[in-house]
Amino acid sequence: MATRINSERPLQITDAHVHLWDLSKLSYPWLEEVPAIKRSFGLSDYQEATKGIAVTNMIFVQAECLPQEYQAEVDYVTRLAAEDPRIRSMVAYFPLDQHPVNELLEKLVANKLVKGIRRLEEAPDALYNNPRFLANLKLLGSYGLSFDLGVKAHQLAGAVDLVKAVPDNRYMLDHFGKPAIGSGEFKEWRAHIMELAKNPQVYCKLSGLVTEADWTRWTVADLRPYVEVVMEQFGPGRVAFGSDWPVVTLASSYKRWYETAMQLCEGLSADELKRVFYQNALDFYQID
Repeated sequence: MATRINSERPLQITDAHVHLWDLSKLSYPWLEEVPAIKRSFGLSDYQEATKGIAVTNMIFVQAECLPQEYQAEVDYVTRLAAEDPRIRSMVAYFPLDQHPVNELLEKLVANKLVKGIRRLEEAPDALYNNPRFLANLKLLGSYGLSFDLGVKAHQLAGAVDLVKAVPDNRYMLDHFGKPAIGSGEFKEWRAHIMELAKNPQVYCKLSGLVTEADWTRWTVADLRPYVEVVMEQFGPGRVAFGSDWPVVTLASSYKRWYETAMQLCEGLSADELKRVFYQNALDFYQID
């Protein structure tokens, strides 16, 4: 399997979706549902997981600590970035459904590592059509912030409506919108992907797929139809590789997922591979 741009220089990697957490510092209630990863995951764990892979940039994505702890999470990751300068930016949680938010946004963006915000779509009451949330979402551009769409397949229609409501923002769809690979549902997911891809401000992360498949029996063939749709609709100029580490470890090692992603992109040119695995995330998150 080709994992190099050429025989002399390894493909440099920007990992666009990394989580790190310390259970002694912050609370993550959702980990109760996944005991296999209910422990702290720090820089040394990530370094061990990525041994032999040329990760040169990391983008931290908020890890769903308690909402009131979001600023503590930002501060925690800022300290980690001082230890490992490969952490080039972070996508933070932020209470966009509160009022007012301008003062809090100004405090957030004073930290130059913060390049975006992520909020997961909620249930049963949708966050993405909350009028206050939508009004505040329109402020992000003036603060230089992007928005990561955190949805599951059955919530993709809400993401489509959100992008149509505030079309000028920069959006990153995490994990392909979590297609139901395990059950094989495809048609409705594809229709929503096609709608999202119509807006050139929307990018898509090549991440989180193996945990939507059968954790113990997934194959590259299971994932390929979904990757083909995204590449066809977004093109290699708007797709960015991410590991979703350590959540990915529920179904794969980091190395296996990386090699799988390379295999799924084997038809791309060297320049296109560089865009997907390195440059697109830097461009989207406006990292110099």
